[in-house]
Amino acid sequence: MQKFKAIKSEVLFPVIRGILDEGRSARITVTGMSMYPFLRENIDSVELSNTNPKTIKKGDIVMVLRDTNEYVMHRVIKVEEGCFYMVGDAQEDIEGPLRFNQVFAKVNAIWRQDKRIDVENSVLKFMSRIWLVLRPFRIDIIKGYRALRR
Repeated sequence: MQKFKAIKSEVLFPVIRGILDEGRSARITVTGMSMYPFLRENIDSVELSNTNPKTIKKGDIVMVLRDTNEYVMHRVIKVEEGCFYMVGDAQEDIEGPLRFNQVFAKVNAIWRQDKRIDVENSVLKFMSRIWLVLRPFRIDIIKGYRALRR
């Protein structure tokens, strides 16, 4: 069993920024439930890479630095001239407008145990597109799913 050590974001993310600036990628464990069911807290991890914020498109998962100095990783739901909007997969409320200079990194892969899933995987992209359309009903769908699992 793997043991994890929690590191505060103000310590961790400057180190990750350095790694990304060298052209390498960094893998971090998912914390929080906002990206459930696609990303599971303390189970899944994501591979972050540097990106040109101007290339961000609907459906991408990005990590941003909010004006409140909080890092958050959500899915892009809309891109406009000079800004974009995002939402967690377990959320209904859209966040934005966000500036492109707030983008810290882009997720290029999801890790489930020892399996790497590229975010360009056609099944994953299809499922995430359906999930974006179902945004107004997400909370009820998740509640129903959890009730069935009991």
